[in-house]
Amino acid sequence: MENYLWQKTLLDMYNMFDRVVIISENKFDRLVANSLHNHATNSMFDEMITLMTRKNNCLLAKEIVDKALKFLTDAGKSILHNYYKKKISFKNIAEKEQINIRQIFRNFDKELASFAYYLSKIGYSTEVIQKEFGKDNIFAATYDKLHKRACGRGQMIVELPFVYNDDIAKSPVTTKYNAINVYCD
Repeated sequence: MENYLWQKTLLDMYNMFDRVVIISENKFDRLVANSLHNHATNSMFDEMITLMTRKNNCLLAKEIVDKALKFLTDAGKSILHNYYKKKISFKNIAEKEQINIRQIFRNFDKELASFAYYLSKIGYSTEVIQKEFGKDNIFAATYDKLHKRACGRGQMIVELPFVYNDDIAKSPVTTKYNAINVYCD
């Protein structure tokens, strides 16, 4: 069963596309203003290109997400819009729609598959989305976050005592700990 991680990436970022476009434009404008006063360097030009590419990626992604959402049923649009755009929990969506939360989960999976299908119908399969947006750090970071969650890997901090003995086990307060990070698979 496909997990539609790149499609979920676009949906997960849907609520921040406008904000990223504005931030990219503002940073670009500041770089242009600085380049007029200082001698522009190659790194400054590279950053300008990166910002404009990011802006274009966000505008394109917003456009294709909006196109694919138009094909969904009203109920499907509502669930995806509430969950991804408004960041409302499944429980609150169920209360708002006055239906069982299990029905929301079933509809969510079905609508996500429909969304992915319509994206591929308009020319944006998983491979195309990855090729188009995978090089942008913001898209890649969102994808990685979703991938780790899908694989069940998350960071968990476990505190272990430096030295273990019966006194530490009996004591209600222990002071010397060594924190380590464990990645769960």
